[in-house]
Amino acid sequence: MGLEQRIRAAEQRAAASYGLTITEHLLTQRNPAVRVLTTGEGDPLVHINGISAPAMGMAPLIADLPGFHHILIDLPGHSLAPPYSWQGQPVRELAVDVVTGTLDALDIEQAAFVGSSLGGLFTLWTMLDAPDRISRAAIIATPATALPGSHIIAEFESLTSPTRGRLDQTLMQLPSPRFLARFALTEAIGANAARAMSNDMLDLHRLPLRLPGQAASYRALLRRLIQGRTARPENVLTAVELARIDTPTLFVWGEDDVFCSPAQARPSVTKIPRAHLTAVPGGHAPWFDDAPRCAALVRDFLADHPAQQH
Repeated sequence: MGLEQRIRAAEQRAAASYGLTITEHLLTQRNPAVRVLTTGEGDPLVHINGISAPAMGMAPLIADLPGFHHILIDLPGHSLAPPYSWQGQPVRELAVDVVTGTLDALDIEQAAFVGSSLGGLFTLWTMLDAPDRISRAAIIATPATALPGSHIIAEFESLTSPTRGRLDQTLMQLPSPRFLARFALTEAIGANAARAMSNDMLDLHRLPLRLPGQAASYRALLRRLIQGRTARPENVLTAVELARIDTPTLFVWGEDDVFCSPAQARPSVTKIPRAHLTAVPGGHAPWFDDAPRCAALVRDFLADHPAQQH
């Protein structure tokens, strides 16, 4: 079985384990191409996961959010979406273009969003630069570089360095045992979440990086976001920008999130007029620590802020 077939098979098994029936779409109407998975019926709810993470990685959360047409976006260079260099215009413009272009391709005028890590950053940027496209948003975990004071982990520092980064990129393309991948994920998402991943879910995080161009895409995007242990200034939202966000926003924050603690995040979140932060047990992917708790918060938030009729 080829690598792509292995990834699709793992994706189908992971979906089935959470009671999800998924349909795959490759949106080539715009460049770069985006891969989308859909499941369920109801109002659209768009999900964007973290950097290098598969859209299907949010399945434990989605399984506890019935009543929506779930749209899971594999960003360019992620999972089975085609590679992308993330060069040219500012990465913020690229991000907003990817998000709005995906909505256009799906003929969706406006939707609610669930964004985690990089997906949270892309969501916040879109809320600022194309506010009519997002009705409300749940941001789960530190939204990448969005908030002042967020930390950069050693893995990311290594990947963005000129010499070690090229070596890391090469190593990611080589076959490796699952236990090494699980160990590598521990720094970012925490030991409990890494242990909670099934083998299929773990494969969805590790196998795509072996596909041609995907490790390079990952490193290229990371280098546009950070330099060493520091976020590039243009990728950090200012107090003025935070105050401009008028979309109802829920932040669900793992108490042990390695990138930023809830206490560190609160001063920034309070600058957003219609935002609320709730801390939950877990780390940077808290739905692997406690999916029902995270889903209940998102479900209640969406119920309290229903979609507006157009």
